[in-house]
Amino acid sequence: MSIFDSEDQKPYSRKYTKSAKAPLPRWLGSAHDPHALDRYVSATPSRIAMGRVGTRYLTSVYLNMRADHAIAKDAVYSEIAADFPKQLGCVDLRSCSESREDYLLYPNKGRRLHADSVAVLEREGTRGCDVQVIVGDGLSAWAAERNVPALLPELQGLLEAAGFRVGKPVFVRLARVGVQDHVGVVLGAKATVIFVGERPGLGTGDSLSVYIAYGPKLDQDNAEKNCISNVRPMGIQTHEAAQHTVEILEKAFASGRGGLG
Repeated sequence: MSIFDSEDQKPYSRKYTKSAKAPLPRWLGSAHDPHALDRYVSATPSRIAMGRVGTRYLTSVYLNMRADHAIAKDAVYSEIAADFPKQLGCVDLRSCSESREDYLLYPNKGRRLHADSVAVLEREGTRGCDVQVIVGDGLSAWAAERNVPALLPELQGLLEAAGFRVGKPVFVRLARVGVQDHVGVVLGAKATVIFVGERPGLGTGDSLSVYIAYGPKLDQDNAEKNCISNVRPMGIQTHEAAQHTVEILEKAFASGRGGLG
């Protein structure tokens, strides 16, 4: 069952901002500066100053934690719509994982393309480009569906403006980060960028990561990659992520190395 709102397709989230006229909760009265603490609570989704009744959480806190845990579990099992890759203009591929359960139980299967997809990629992909962009569902298809439609064209435009030759984007179903290595090697790309749904935390089922790899090779060490995490409306905005990705790639191409290098 989806927990998206039917009107605006946004995931369930608690309302953190308190009304200026609302009275402070009684348990805040013991704080040194209850008004300052109230501002901190209003400014973050992190669980701070939750309050308690005896040794237990407040009922509202407990229920919110249960709801946010449900968001995380639903995000892990969410599936990409069948026509989503086509809407993005991507070559539609899949990993070696046979199902969502198989993907979760055997992570290495998500790091390689299925043989059928390798054939499709060789036929329809762009060979020898500077930057190959990959979209993956990862551990939250919601994150891809919510953030990639804005992020992908923003990044493509900035890459082209910076003088990079950009390959036709590809979409990989049941993808792990490492599948970018396989795609990069098959196409002979100089660098790869993958957007992938992050492992959800409590209430953060829409968070996307961007992994950037220069000189792709199979099983490339993560120390040779850069990551921009928490791309979502409540975190890093898509235009910020796109700009930062281009800056990282410019440094990688100038130095001939990525990641910690």
